[in-house]
Amino acid sequence: MDQNILLSKIVANPTDITWAQAYSTLNLYVILSIKSESSEAGIVTQGKELLEKIQREYFSLDDKSLANIKKSIDNSLTGIEKESISIVLTTIHDAMLHIVIAGAGEVILKRGSKIGSIARGTKVEVSAFSGKIQADDIIILETGDFMEKVPIEKLSRVLDNLDVSEISENLAPLVHEEPKGTEAAIILQYKSGIEGALLSSPEDESIEELGHEDSGPKIKIPNISIPTISFNIKSLGRKKLIIIAIGVLILVLAGSIFFERNRQESNRRAKELSEILTPAQKKYEEALDLISLNKGLAYEEFDSLKSTLEGSRDKFNSSSSERKKLDEFIGKVEGKIGELGAEATIANQKTLVENVSFVTFRDGLVAVDEDGKVLLLSSDGKVEKEIDSENGNTKSVVADERFVYILGAEGITRTTKSSGATTTIVESPELTISIDSFGSNVYGLNTKDKTVDKYVGGNRSDYFVEDITLTSPKSMSINASIWIIDGKKIRKFTRGREDSFSIQGLTGSLGDGSNIFTSPDYSNIYILDPKNVRIISIKKGGEFEKQYSWKNLSSATSFSVDEEGETIYIVINNKLYSFDL
Repeated sequence: MDQNILLSKIVANPTDITWAQAYSTLNLYVILSIKSESSEAGIVTQGKELLEKIQREYFSLDDKSLANIKKSIDNSLTGIEKESISIVLTTIHDAMLHIVIAGAGEVILKRGSKIGSIARGTKVEVSAFSGKIQADDIIILETGDFMEKVPIEKLSRVLDNLDVSEISENLAPLVHEEPKGTEAAIILQYKSGIEGALLSSPEDESIEELGHEDSGPKIKIPNISIPTISFNIKSLGRKKLIIIAIGVLILVLAGSIFFERNRQESNRRAKELSEILTPAQKKYEEALDLISLNKGLAYEEFDSLKSTLEGSRDKFNSSSSERKKLDEFIGKVEGKIGELGAEATIANQKTLVENVSFVTFRDGLVAVDEDGKVLLLSSDGKVEKEIDSENGNTKSVVADERFVYILGAEGITRTTKSSGATTTIVESPELTISIDSFGSNVYGLNTKDKTVDKYVGGNRSDYFVEDITLTSPKSMSINASIWIIDGKKIRKFTRGREDSFSIQGLTGSLGDGSNIFTSPDYSNIYILDPKNVRIISIKKGGEFEKQYSWKNLSSATSFSVDEEGETIYIVINNKLYSFDL
């Protein structure tokens, strides 16, 4: 790279069908963008191959005249659909600037207080330009989509009295806001430091044409006029004139100070926003890439990003443009969180009965209070029969077609639905926290021995036939297999042996206090996760299907599902509710 060049770059993040790059080496500066109609075209590979071809063609030139450089670009584009690319190539040698533009693209020059376009390309064509530059000239190379996003009037507002790195920092938020993936720019500043004879004189406001036929059009700085204010001296007295002059000077000085402070503050805010959004955009793109691999992990990444961004909101005034841009980005992140959460709206919510603690559904709806009173209910919550099981301090309830089983102060009891008769089948199931039944057998989740007890006719045996130890068992439910929430995992066991089971696509891990429910004829298993205020539906093969969110679920203590009737039943603060599955 020329030792007299200061340089910075801006490149938008690629998409499935667009890619851009800003490249510099030795005395060659190239910006390139390419787009495709299909994501299957391998856009990144195409772009890199084109850039490598441009380098090979350029560095193979013995005579790097403008005509030869233009020809090298033409050669590089052989077989390339020219409507899909934007290329701006420049070189600087002995204060002479050579420019070749393929497709849409532009070069902007700032000299002193003046700024203007000195070279612009046309779609499908390759154009060449050349001319002299001066010390401290700032040159901006822009792809077609960059110049559309940041037109010269917007660009001019961020160039005054800034070095090239500050310019790129101020431009970055503009580029990364809803990028197409084809925006790229290089900002160059030509510094003095070589023999003055090579530079045009300061009075020379134009860039002269290179002296041969194929040099391209002559490049000139636009004539930017500055309005002036004049006074009629004859109509004013000398003293009056002095007063007015002093007043004008004071106003100009105050205005300059005010505008300079505003400019500096605006630049500071823009830089601070860029420092937040640039890494946030990268993390957002990384989380997008995770969706196809692991929705749960992608959800966690988006959720973490949202928390980080929300922690930055107070850095900006609520009415500022920076705050608006930050909030818009947070909204985009929240949209992805909502998509991945697949939250279903609670529909047809009803309050059925009060003063109950547990609910279960198998061959009918059953609710039980803490004192062991059993309510046999219709599906719409009408009480059809009341039975006192006399097994208070209820901890767990399960039912089948004939019986209601209760784990309470009297052990595990079995109450006949038809007669109301209650029999104790296990007197003291020590540290059993959950029960379920299958066939004529009852099973208990034992937290003391970290195992599952099987009761046949009141006689206990070990369910596990292998050396299996549960870590932190919380809840259990049975179909042909036994499903257990162990810590924050769901484990599956069949005939006393553990089956391989994992959940695909679940957003976030299970919270403490989660409960599980299923039934032999059900397609899914269901999880009540009060900590994360949700009920989760999971296919028995492990595929996450849906989740239902409701803030009141944080107080839920028991739930059950009627899959055929498409209804969920849930107990919240001793009230039984139902809503549509």
